[in-house]
Amino acid sequence: MWTTTLSLALLLQAAPRLEPTPQATPAAESSIKPTRTVSTTTRAAKAPTDGSVIEAANNAVIGFLAVWRTAWHNSGQVSGYGSDAVRLRDVHCHWDGSFKGGTSHAYPPSVIHHGSRRSMCPNWYPSEEGEKPDERIDRDGSIDGSMRERVKQARAFLLDSLASLNERVPNDPWIVGQRVRFTVDQGEYKEAVALARHCSAGAAWCAQLLGFALNAAGEYRAADSAFDAATAAMSPKDKCEWTSAELLLDEDGRNAYGRLSCEERFAANKKIWWMSTPMYTDSADDRHSEDYARKVLIQLHAALNWDERFDYRRRYGGDAVAEMLVRYGWPAFSVYGGDYEERSHASWMYFYDSTRTATTEYPQDRIHTVPLWTAISDPFKAPASAWQLNMPAIKESEEAVVQWWPEEHYAPARGPIAQLNDQTVMLRRDDHVVLATASELRFNNKDIKADPDAAVLIRTTSPDSVERLKRHAVRNASALVLTARIPTGPAVVGTEVLAPHGQTSLRTRFGVTPPATLAALKPGEAAISDPVLLATTEGTNGADGALDQMLGSTVVKGKKVGLYWETYGYGPGDSVDVAFIVTRTEKLSVFRKLGMKLHMAHDINGSVAVRWTEPQSGHDSWTIASKVPIQARVVTLDLSQLEPGHYSVQVQAGKKGAPPPPNVKVKPGETPPLALTASRAFILER
Repeated sequence: MWTTTLSLALLLQAAPRLEPTPQATPAAESSIKPTRTVSTTTRAAKAPTDGSVIEAANNAVIGFLAVWRTAWHNSGQVSGYGSDAVRLRDVHCHWDGSFKGGTSHAYPPSVIHHGSRRSMCPNWYPSEEGEKPDERIDRDGSIDGSMRERVKQARAFLLDSLASLNERVPNDPWIVGQRVRFTVDQGEYKEAVALARHCSAGAAWCAQLLGFALNAAGEYRAADSAFDAATAAMSPKDKCEWTSAELLLDEDGRNAYGRLSCEERFAANKKIWWMSTPMYTDSADDRHSEDYARKVLIQLHAALNWDERFDYRRRYGGDAVAEMLVRYGWPAFSVYGGDYEERSHASWMYFYDSTRTATTEYPQDRIHTVPLWTAISDPFKAPASAWQLNMPAIKESEEAVVQWWPEEHYAPARGPIAQLNDQTVMLRRDDHVVLATASELRFNNKDIKADPDAAVLIRTTSPDSVERLKRHAVRNASALVLTARIPTGPAVVGTEVLAPHGQTSLRTRFGVTPPATLAALKPGEAAISDPVLLATTEGTNGADGALDQMLGSTVVKGKKVGLYWETYGYGPGDSVDVAFIVTRTEKLSVFRKLGMKLHMAHDINGSVAVRWTEPQSGHDSWTIASKVPIQARVVTLDLSQLEPGHYSVQVQAGKKGAPPPPNVKVKPGETPPLALTASRAFILER
């Protein structure tokens, strides 16, 4: 962070209403670097030389902040938003759980703590309270309408004062930064961009301010370019801190990232942002520029000891505030705990700082784009669950933040994104692989629409290689099905439906390692595909017609389900044994296992098997033209007699009379398994 000659003692003396008095306040300390991963990286900027000008600018900012905080405080007193048990707990954000509110909500699920008795407990705001103003978009959103115009007038007066003072010290980084910041807060984005373009307070800092203003204006690609220019102007050490993504990672990711050198971090960052792209079909990805804009926001606010609702000094929890802002951005909403809770919290902490006892709340439609570290370190093997975007459906009685609070989140500028469930299979052909993926058109317990013509099948193998595959798309009764030829190399793939601005876009994403083509089979060798669950087998005419009926997930809700699979190397006239086995796979509790051992409880898991020999009439099968024989099969499974739960269906095939697979032990009386096996797990619901 740059060194500033702000009069911090004067700041405390001129504190607005409800600020601690000088006698109750610890001695002023210099501004802090918010966190080690959030560097201001503006050391090249020239230090201010005219102390009287800086002091006048300082006084002007203090005067406005006094107006803003007083208006916010008075609005909080009359807002009417309830201080329920959850909000009371979050106001008393005690990292050690020492606040006891007399309810089951005593311990906050999300706590950011860095060695101070002041912590941050960000939370979702209650959905039943309806729409609220988002302070990220309108900084005055929490201020009552009767006071908002006065605040805007005071900010306009501040901007005029800073403009006049900036003329006297045009190279001062703090003044030009505050001009850009308060112009953005005023909602005058074009003016903020123009100010940043005329900045002369150091190449890196001016580029950061320009990126900040462009991001606020919704020009995300231009913002990214400005932030790239800022990065290029930094020293290697500053660049390492400025580009750090450590705070956005899960625990495994933070541990691994923390061990990397700066050069290794630069390489890791490319993979992190590649895997964190919200929609590959959206050319204006705002998640990356949002990360840098949050870091500039911290620099602008942390230049003072206190600013709006927060105290940025380290011993008063400044590191926790900064980490919260990096991971989640500015809180959308806050509820003031009241003067009594203010004093109560201060007495517990044994100090009275400048942070107000208010909640930090975010809307529940935020998305989590940075995947698990497993998807970053080895993306081609990562399952769809590694990219969980959205909060899962919860019951009304459940507290939302207990069910889902990710390492980071943000609100996409284009509109919400829904991560859909999927069922995917890869089918072998002579010189390529067919990928068939079905997406369940249901989100948050509601059916959703999707235009097959707008659906895109994405395949990406590196940050610089993202392709749209030529695909066949169809919508059946409950799913969107896309099929396409894919190369045999590992990749990350997924379906994307980019919606118009303000509407919900759709996506799936997962890693794949396709099997070898049929050309790799040795003479006389055979193989089998994974089975696929079908919504119905009625009307399926050939392999393509069967795939069009794929279920969009592995959850089965009907009494019957179709099953499709392929064998390779067996001709249509070959005598082949075929079987499928349905096995219940519920996890057994310790008590049930003990009861089974004592013969006091039965094993709830078991299997049902059906076996036949082909060719046989009454079974749907098709021959697919290929150098290596391909037989496609469809059967209908009757699940009406099964209890709901977790199951696996295994399909087997082998030439009639062939010996069992090697290294398979068969007990006396047991039917030996066939040579080829493949399976699909599914959940049966009623």
